[in-house]
Amino acid sequence: MTNLVGAIVAVAAGGLGWQVLGMVARRLERRHHRLASAVLQVLARALLLYGIATGIAVALPILAGSVLTPAWQERVIIVLMTLVTAVVVARLLRQLLRLGIKAERAEPLAASLMQGIIYAAVYIIAAVVILAALGVNISAMVAAIGASGLIIGLALQETLTNFFAGFYILLTGKIKVGDFVQFETFEGTVEDITWRTTIIRRANNALLIVPNQRMSTSVLSVFRAEQTPVMVRLELLVEPSAELARAQQAVHAALAALVASGSVAGLCAEPPPVVRFGDSSREGVPMIVWVPAVSVQHMFEVRSAAMQACINALTAEAIPLVVLRR
Repeated sequence: MTNLVGAIVAVAAGGLGWQVLGMVARRLERRHHRLASAVLQVLARALLLYGIATGIAVALPILAGSVLTPAWQERVIIVLMTLVTAVVVARLLRQLLRLGIKAERAEPLAASLMQGIIYAAVYIIAAVVILAALGVNISAMVAAIGASGLIIGLALQETLTNFFAGFYILLTGKIKVGDFVQFETFEGTVEDITWRTTIIRRANNALLIVPNQRMSTSVLSVFRAEQTPVMVRLELLVEPSAELARAQQAVHAALAALVASGSVAGLCAEPPPVVRFGDSSREGVPMIVWVPAVSVQHMFEVRSAAMQACINALTAEAIPLVVLRR
């Protein structure tokens, strides 16, 4: 009788904790405390599950005392508590992952795959604990799996590195299909991200195939496909003796005339072009020009027309340009 009362109390306490924490979580959600609300929701369910599991464990001698020995009753309780813990940990990690991912940029396939990996890892660990509790000798199994994993990992090291790099790119939304990227000496539009490589189409219509590991560790300039406007960067080198103020005025006037003419598709009037100068050197003074384009699809046309207009304007004003010879 005492065990039955204890079981009822455990279940009731778990249900009460579930209701209280659930109410607090809903209030936090309304106040936009999403992380705290998500954690409390998981803890609320955990209290309910642990309450039910504790109630079953307390009532087990009554329910199955004539069928199971005390040793097997203890094993059943371990299995039950392990399953409940696995469910709670998996749900908690899923909530934290969901909040940590930028859903608007991450690929749904990568996010779901990550959740699947987390679930599989948690439940595999739970299965190992359960098998050990049931008296199964798992040491030889674990050793064989570990040795096989080491051999496979060493044989496929480069492939696995690129796979996880590609998975990281998709999960975080670092780059996405349709984005225009600039890295090292390359630039182009991302056409596909596979399990091993990222495929980029360059301006000359050639495909650049880059290992994912290189893409994930390189410093990238990324222009989103939906981004508008896109600021196109031009760089010219003028003589140190040049009149920089006059050069700046000439470039501004040339770009304003180019915008007013409407002859260049994709060239924006706003925001206005920006002209800045870098640090002087023995070679010359770098002139950095930023010109707005409607989208990444118009970058090359805008860059070509703007560069031609800048050079013509500087030449007309007798501003000496530096031509580097390599």
